[in-house]
Amino acid sequence: MGVTVTIRPKRRTEIRDMPFEGNGKGYSILGDTFGASRRGQVEYARGVWSVSRSHTNEVILGLAARYGRVKVIQYGGVEKCVEACWKKGKQDNAWLCECACAGKNHGSGVPYAVTVGGGSPGGALSVQASEPREFYVP
Repeated sequence: MGVTVTIRPKRRTEIRDMPFEGNGKGYSILGDTFGASRRGQVEYARGVWSVSRSHTNEVILGLAARYGRVKVIQYGGVEKCVEACWKKGKQDNAWLCECACAGKNHGSGVPYAVTVGGGSPGGALSVQASEPREFYVP
């Protein structure tokens, strides 16, 4: 299966499926990746390890070096689309769209879940949380 690191906005970074290498060894393995100097910087609860978001990069790179590959799941993106795109655009020229949706909603007549504003040249802005991004670090 392999190690999975999950990153969510305003939460600690979670590490799952880390191979068992002995009692308490996970603390030192993760702590060594970013130079943890005290207990509490690495936490373990209900089968999930966690570290502060500020240590995410070092942990991912350290785990990839140790285990060969890490799956990363990252939450927190926002998809955006302006009214001029979803209302006035034509689907047969969606590739010409310069909106943040890159033509995904072009001419659909349907905004994203939340619509805000309306006084800008493009009209109202429609936003929604994007799907989590998954990738591997070799």
